[in-house]
Amino acid sequence: MIAAVAQVLVYGLAAAASALVLSATFLVVRSERPRINGIAFLTGFMVGTLLACGLGFRLGQTVVNRVPSHDALRTAVTLGLGIALVVIGFRARHAPPPTPEARSTRATAILDGLRTVGPAASASMAGLLGFGGPKRLLLTVLAMATVTDAGVGKIADAGLVAIYVVISTLLVSVPVCIVIVAGDRAEVVFVRAQTWLSEQAGAVRVWLALGIGGVLIIDGLLRLA
Repeated sequence: MIAAVAQVLVYGLAAAASALVLSATFLVVRSERPRINGIAFLTGFMVGTLLACGLGFRLGQTVVNRVPSHDALRTAVTLGLGIALVVIGFRARHAPPPTPEARSTRATAILDGLRTVGPAASASMAGLLGFGGPKRLLLTVLAMATVTDAGVGKIADAGLVAIYVVISTLLVSVPVCIVIVAGDRAEVVFVRAQTWLSEQAGAVRVWLALGIGGVLIIDGLLRLA
């Protein structure tokens, strides 16, 4: 059980670490209706995460029940994802800054849309972010496979899923809770944080890729030990 909790925490922290999610959250909590939009955004993000967890749990059950070497497969996927992120990080570190045209179309569309949309659209876009792109979705599947493989009972399984959801949504829940409590008083903090993130976006992405990749590689190697 302790090992399963530790692994779920690792996957949750890795999934949470996203410059795109943090940038989108800053836009929402600095909109014209920060509290309403923030609550809608957080709700959509959690719903998307829960949907991904449901899909991951079902895939995890299928793999555990039908693949005899499922633990080795999970280790290989963890190592492969970690190595891929480290390679991406090192390549991005030595690459020139991307032009606006070269940036992700998905990321650009989400960030541009959040500047003007209302609560319903914010929730929809947050749902897409919560469900995740390839990295977040794969981490969710790995986390749910860990829960399935732990075999600790339905109540404990629900607890592990809850831990993953809470940890993987921290970059949204914390700013939204701050704006709900502090309101306009939090504006100065968010302005500074958003400015810093905009100026350091390239470096943040590099170090997130290297950091997450390194943690996943260590986790995979510990499984092999």
